[in-house]
Amino acid sequence: MLLTIFLVLAGAAALYVGGNWLVQGSSSFALRHGVSKLVVGLTIVAFGTSAPELFISSIAALKGSTSIAIGNIVGSNIANIALILGFAAIVNPPRVLAPTIRVQIPFAILITAIFLILTLNGKLAFFDSIILLICFIMFTAYCIRSAREKGKIKVEVESILPSAARDLIYIIIGLAGLTIGSEIFVRGSIRLAEFFGVSEFMIGLSVVALGTSLPELATSIVAAAKRESEIVVGNVIGSCIFNILLVMGVVGLIKPIYKPDMSIILDMGVMLGLTILLLPMFYTGRRLSRLEGIGLLFIYAGYITYISIRG
Repeated sequence: MLLTIFLVLAGAAALYVGGNWLVQGSSSFALRHGVSKLVVGLTIVAFGTSAPELFISSIAALKGSTSIAIGNIVGSNIANIALILGFAAIVNPPRVLAPTIRVQIPFAILITAIFLILTLNGKLAFFDSIILLICFIMFTAYCIRSAREKGKIKVEVESILPSAARDLIYIIIGLAGLTIGSEIFVRGSIRLAEFFGVSEFMIGLSVVALGTSLPELATSIVAAAKRESEIVVGNVIGSCIFNILLVMGVVGLIKPIYKPDMSIILDMGVMLGLTILLLPMFYTGRRLSRLEGIGLLFIYAGYITYISIRG
């Protein structure tokens, strides 16, 4: 048991470090070759916080543990909204820009509903994944075009590293950290499921989802402390969109996901419900209060308690 816990913690640490190094190296490489900070921020940096979910889910799918893959994404999105926004609201209630309310939150609701519909038959097939990836490309193109036109979207991008060789080193180490960390984390998670006698899907919803949400949690809390409200909310919503469109799209291409246990519909209903809840919470006053943040944390605690009992 101690070895299993060590594997999970070591895997989570490798994922965190690997994701940061990959983002820094890739950002520096792109900036060095003339790519604008805006494009880098909306692609490479945005991808960075979803990299752990992508690598974990891909490794799990390759190992045949597709329940961990889909559980990871559903659980991560629930954690993004209920846990991360909850903590961020307590640190400093975030404000959201009007375009986020008009476009990004409704789009997150729409693609979450589409994802739920695509998996109503208990599987995510090859062509379902193609649909998700097409939506991802369209959304990314829209974000870049919108940012260029309005010039109001703030992104955080690392500076250029001292040399091109350093870029390559950071990218290689980052990819290695994500790959090795994912392998270790998935092995530890499967052992946890076997030890406690629960399903891999439940482990994906809880332990794996929480572990892969650490980058978003750290980024959002730091941004909230710095009063960077747009980064907090954009990070959470963007991560939820990336998780469904990019991660599930890629994983579905690697191996079709089958989840005959229809209890997943309930969990996806919770994910959709929380996403819909964002609209009235931000629309009324456009600031998430500390009381609402506490409420979100209670929802997350209640959900984790429920799935732990359900097993």
